[in-house]
Amino acid sequence: MKRLFSGLLLLVIFYFVWLTWFGSRGDRALRSVEHEIKRIGLHNQELKADNQLLEHKIRLLQSDARYQELVVRRELHMIRENEILFLFEAQ
Repeated sequence: MKRLFSGLLLLVIFYFVWLTWFGSRGDRALRSVEHEIKRIGLHNQELKADNQLLEHKIRLLQSDARYQELVVRRELHMIRENEILFLFEAQ
């Protein structure tokens, strides 16, 4: 009887150890979530840098006439009088 109880207790302990390491809320799951948090944090930093660049471009478009002209010429292919615009296909 004592031997059966010890074996059963050992099985229960083993089961909880297994759950701790490999269960859905175990150590592996925790490490996976931590990795995902780091990945998302890095992505957020990239997005913040992109947003700062876009905010800078917006301020330039609102206040800098030379930058406005540059953007209009580049994106809308507009030209001044007596200018010739050559457009090449990308290969």
